[in-house]
Amino acid sequence: MTLPPVRVRAGCKFTRATAHITQEERSMGTRHLTCVVKDGDYKVAQYGQWDGYYGGAGIDILSFLREKLNREKFLANLAQTFQPDDGQIETMNATLKAAGKSVAALYPSMSRDTGGDILELIQNTIEPIPLSLDIEFAADSLFCEYAYVVDFDKGTFEVFEGYNETPLAEGERFTFLNDKTKGKYHPVRHVKTYQLDALPTDEAFLSELEPQDEDEE
Repeated sequence: MTLPPVRVRAGCKFTRATAHITQEERSMGTRHLTCVVKDGDYKVAQYGQWDGYYGGAGIDILSFLREKLNREKFLANLAQTFQPDDGQIETMNATLKAAGKSVAALYPSMSRDTGGDILELIQNTIEPIPLSLDIEFAADSLFCEYAYVVDFDKGTFEVFEGYNETPLAEGERFTFLNDKTKGKYHPVRHVKTYQLDALPTDEAFLSELEPQDEDEE
């Protein structure tokens, strides 16, 4: 039986079989979004299933930006990324079925496992890679627990948190998603902005975003 192509968020596998995720697997996930803005558009909005917290994806993204980013190379490769159409998704499904391999193995840029590592993947690629933009995931902060935005227009690295029960005020990055919310949770809220040319150390980053209580020190 041929599995039908499915247009899904970046982190998910392409076929119905991927819907069978155990409750234990779900409980281990810390879902998040990694975004890149260039020329006023979201060029990357990568859903990540695991380790979205500050000490996980946050540090990974920060470290890449601070120590590995080659701006010229990254932006050149970013311009070559593409959103696959239904025919390309169908071809990917057929390839996955024939190879008996995972999305992470064959199409890591479309895998929920990649998360913030999408930045390094884009920089190091030698051929155009497919992306699935999932910007509306930021609208439901019950599930989108963290979001990280690299804005090359503004020269900033921005950090956002979920579990937000208050509609965003005008001027917040994700205010345009206010009407996409369901239930009591609203889009992820802004926490901190860093300049790309003055990024903090890992220690400073965590101390600002995860301050310890006095009785924990």
